[in-house]
Amino acid sequence: MEFNLLTVMGKVTTDSVETTRQMHNMTAGNPDGVVAAKSLGDMSHNTFMPLDAATNFKGDLLFLDIWNNVAGMQQFFSDPQVQQGGSMMFSSREAILWHKLDEFLNFNFLSPFGKNDRIVGIIQGKVHSIEEAKKIHNQSINGLVNLSRANGMVAHNFYARTAAPDSPEALEILGVDVWMSAEGMMKHYMSSEFQNSGLYQMFDGRPKNSTWIHPGGDWIEW
Repeated sequence: MEFNLLTVMGKVTTDSVETTRQMHNMTAGNPDGVVAAKSLGDMSHNTFMPLDAATNFKGDLLFLDIWNNVAGMQQFFSDPQVQQGGSMMFSSREAILWHKLDEFLNFNFLSPFGKNDRIVGIIQGKVHSIEEAKKIHNQSINGLVNLSRANGMVAHNFYARTAAPDSPEALEILGVDVWMSAEGMMKHYMSSEFQNSGLYQMFDGRPKNSTWIHPGGDWIEW
């Protein structure tokens, strides 16, 4: 069974974290919709906003969903009610399906008791080739694993963009880091060890970086 990551990133129609939460729970969190999504293969749904959204709201919202059935995902999002809910939620958005790069050095750790914050660091960009990117990535990350865990990393996973049927391989990759400390995350990314690791050499040009945190309040997730 293959697990695929669906990222939905966009600008919302609402004007605050709280109104966005309410809109999300009314649309994406609708009980019937949740049941339908789960039945079609949506294994998890998580919401994130930029680190400063509570004090500097700019309308950015990120969904990270794991699906184990691409056909089921396509069926779900073809439903007119789901499409209407998305239009109510977002003024603009980009949805991308990614598949796991298992040959990349990925890792997932358990978190100590009481360390409940979840901050996400994302890097996305084009590469010359997946094989070349894998070699550079694995060599760089191998020397950073201990440091990243000491700074509070929970998980590190890389994905490749899933190309449309009968299309060439999509040479775009996505790295998703999960942290239990925003301070530790920034300390790590700004460290000389990370900056000099050579990790960015795997990209064909400058990649896009962003950092996200679970927004305040009770969001319907699974």
